[in-house]
Amino acid sequence: MTHPPQRRLVALDLMRGYYVGVLAAIHLDYVPSLLGLVDGRGALLVSEAEGFFMISGLLVGLLRRRDLVRYGARRMTLNSWKRGLQLYIVAVPLTLLFTFIGRTAVEHGHPEVKVGLDVSSSWPRLIYNTLTFHYTYGWADFLTYYVPMFLLAPLAVWLLSKRLWPLILVLSYVGFWLPSHYDTSYISPFLQWGVYFFIGTAAGYHFNDLRTLRARQSRNRQRVIKVGLVAATLLIYAAGLVLLYRPHLVSSAGMYYHLFENNRLGLLRPLVAPISVAGTYLAIRRYEEPISRTLGRILIPFGRNSLYVYVAQSFFVFLVPFAFGPKNFLFNTLFDAAVIGLIYLGVRTRFLAVLIPRA
Repeated sequence: MTHPPQRRLVALDLMRGYYVGVLAAIHLDYVPSLLGLVDGRGALLVSEAEGFFMISGLLVGLLRRRDLVRYGARRMTLNSWKRGLQLYIVAVPLTLLFTFIGRTAVEHGHPEVKVGLDVSSSWPRLIYNTLTFHYTYGWADFLTYYVPMFLLAPLAVWLLSKRLWPLILVLSYVGFWLPSHYDTSYISPFLQWGVYFFIGTAAGYHFNDLRTLRARQSRNRQRVIKVGLVAATLLIYAAGLVLLYRPHLVSSAGMYYHLFENNRLGLLRPLVAPISVAGTYLAIRRYEEPISRTLGRILIPFGRNSLYVYVAQSFFVFLVPFAFGPKNFLFNTLFDAAVIGLIYLGVRTRFLAVLIPRA
């Protein structure tokens, strides 16, 4: 089936812009603050990072299907691998740079460095471990996790073209399940985040098919589906927020931890996240124009330059604790806003953007 040319999906730009725009505040976790009251600091039933990985996969599914149809498997594969190489070239130097800064800080008696710093390996060994994904460090580590996903994306798209989307979903979930039950060593983060990426890839590949299917439904059924997804999204968010501040409400804390927390390896999280992302998308589509005219002035540039924003915030998160920690509600709120404002200024002025590939 052929589809009309795909217009830019502004709702996805808005969502990506929010997800990446609040990462600095989430990682710093300077609370209490205004933003900290509502964003959950990555501890809700669905985190911003999970949503971001899912949207990244969705866009890959959309774009690589177009490449496959127009140019064939070879061009599709090269485009995906080229993107993976770009991220690799950015990720490796960032890990080494953050490691150098961290080691220097430790040598000068600063204990505020991010956990996970390799302080003992020789530099040749450390460089080798970084190049081979055995070591990653800093607050831009997600870039390393993306590289294998882009290498595997052509195979996923090819399988999707053969209508094997159930296989993609099952394999990605099994990969997510493994770190909770077996020692998967350094590949654990790739498995943890890969499930969201490949769920998104499957959704993106079939994005236009799903829209066509939805359009064939009666008006009442469309309304029921939309209202149901949005309501479920609000319930997921509200439940996560309540349990964040009132964890004693859970009668079986061990079961809740196993299903939803477990360092974000809770077994039901990959099932909840697609509902939340879909409901958020539909809600934003409904109010896309007023959001674009207001918050969109910040969120859309963030969403369309998400890699730049992600790398920029990683420096703020890494360096700020050396200067000061969290203070009172007003200070923390103003600081969150200041970081977002400075990153926005960097996006608008394209400060050092030549060093980072476009999102």
